Amino acid sequence: MTPLRSGPDKGRVAMRGIRLGAWLAMACACEVRERVLEEDAESVASASAEAEAASERLVTAGRAAIPAIETALYAARIEGRLDLIVALRRIGDGEAIPLLLHRARLDEDERVRKEAEWTLRGWAGGKDERAVRARRALRALEETRADEKPG
Repeated sequence: MTPLRSGPDKGRVAMRGIRLGAWLAMACACEVRERVLEEDAESVASASAEAEAASERLVTAGRAAIPAIETALYAARIEGRLDLIVALRRIGDGEAIPLLLHRARLDEDERVRKEAEWTLRGWAGGKDERAVRARRALRALEETRADEKPG
């Protein structure tokens, strides 16, 4: 039988256990939060009765909501996509720029394309890093459109 640890090693082992427990609790909390954000994004995407409150929660979550919004955009109806783009605009995080550019280029609905572009144009007017990135995205959008024109 191995003797129980005592002395300084016992404290280190206990601290490792405490850290592991805290890490597991945080990981579970993160998974729960991600699932809640996914549900909120799905509510907005489907234009459910809960959509307005869900949109507010997404905006409050900020950057953390962007992956859930991106996923929800794929299955959303037009009105839901418009509302999700507005949520991204209200979040105001530059991490959404690639997603907005994608929607401005390729969404099947012109209103969604215009809403995404309008968001990029609004952000491009600033003087911060987000504005620089938005201007780059708009240049890329204009280049895509120039490539599509016949002639």
